[in-house]
Amino acid sequence: MRPRIQLRFVGEQMKYLEEQMQLMEPVIGLMKNALKKSKMWIEDKNDKPSITYIELCHELASAITALLDVASNIFRENEELVDVDGRTPSLGQATLEPTKTETPDQSESTDQVTKLVKNQEEVFTRLGLLENGVSCIQISIQQTKEDTSEIKQWIDNFVTKQSDMGVKIEQLIKKQKQNFKNLRKQMSEQDNKVKELNQEIESLKEKETKSNKTLEKLSLDIKEYENNLLTISKEMQDHADTTDRITEEIKRHSEQMSTLLEESYKIQLNISTQLEKHSLMYKLLQQRLMPIDKLIQIFNQNLETREKRITKLENIEDTISKLSKDFNLIESRVCNRYACYVELDDPTPVSTGSIISTFGEVREYNGQHFNQTTGTFVSPHDGLYLVCIALHEWGDKRTGVAVMAADEFCYGIEVKCANTSAFGSVVVDMKKGQELYFQGSQSDQGAALSYLSSFTIVSL
Repeated sequence: MRPRIQLRFVGEQMKYLEEQMQLMEPVIGLMKNALKKSKMWIEDKNDKPSITYIELCHELASAITALLDVASNIFRENEELVDVDGRTPSLGQATLEPTKTETPDQSESTDQVTKLVKNQEEVFTRLGLLENGVSCIQISIQQTKEDTSEIKQWIDNFVTKQSDMGVKIEQLIKKQKQNFKNLRKQMSEQDNKVKELNQEIESLKEKETKSNKTLEKLSLDIKEYENNLLTISKEMQDHADTTDRITEEIKRHSEQMSTLLEESYKIQLNISTQLEKHSLMYKLLQQRLMPIDKLIQIFNQNLETREKRITKLENIEDTISKLSKDFNLIESRVCNRYACYVELDDPTPVSTGSIISTFGEVREYNGQHFNQTTGTFVSPHDGLYLVCIALHEWGDKRTGVAVMAADEFCYGIEVKCANTSAFGSVVVDMKKGQELYFQGSQSDQGAALSYLSSFTIVSL
């Protein structure tokens, strides 16, 4: 059978451990939940896991703080249970009280004395038994002393371990606080990075809107260019139609001239026949001895009619000669349809008084009369020339361009704002060999035109 003091000490320690386990059950549940979620997060290989890294850090931090709180409470309770000297625990205190023997009352009767005498031998036997029990008790006391010394050593070891645990817990708390600080710093840095990324995204969106606006403006400019080209092509077609009409009219006039010549030839034949008739009549009249007065009247009448016919013939001959001259001029005229498209370089600087001579592309049709090095156009023949100008400003500066023909100002156009366009056209009458060029007029310093600017020259 175990000693009572040992049973009591072990029972109290078991009760204390059960109470501590009841206190630590929710903490153990939190720790198991945190471990389970961390294993799931490690094993989950999806891009969007069920729990995020920040939520998992919060779970682990809450479990560790709960464990540290419970450990600090246990440490405080053990400091209260241990004595100041750290030697005797309060839970295992047990004192052995000596057994007290009660003496019989002296006022008992003599009958009882006789009974006691009879039972004296039994008493002596019981005393022997009691001596044996006392020796056993002394042995147990010695064992309890040894057990208490062992318990004291165990308690001392527990106290030292508990103090080490307190130091470790404090170190863990410091590390946990430092980790929390580091996590906060990392989270703040991540927030700053996210803000920077948002700012970059907004700036990219603004740039995209600006580029879309510029593309819309460019599309509008291209549409205007296309409309201008359509108008120029229509004008060229109208010019071709007019030339066709002129040729048809010339043909018609030539046919009329031929008919008029035929008619004049017929009239001359008729006049000659009538003159012959008149001569015959005159002869007949002479033969018939007609009066002279009547003959003179008839002759005068014939002369008047003849003069009228002669004036008509002269008028017809004049008109025929004029038409023949016009026909010769029309036949001698050569219609050379010349066209030139000049696109500026990107960017093209423009200064006041200087000739524009930097080009990205030059396209000519029916001849090469535009000098790209000097920026001058030499007229291949006499006639009218349509000059179209399209300007697109590169910077926010005033830029003006003038059309100069034979060193004389013909037309001017300018732009004043950035990313804006201006259009204009003029018809110039030029002689063969005259020069036409584009010169900067009233331009700000550092002004430049973009590649969307162009010049067009078409002969009419």
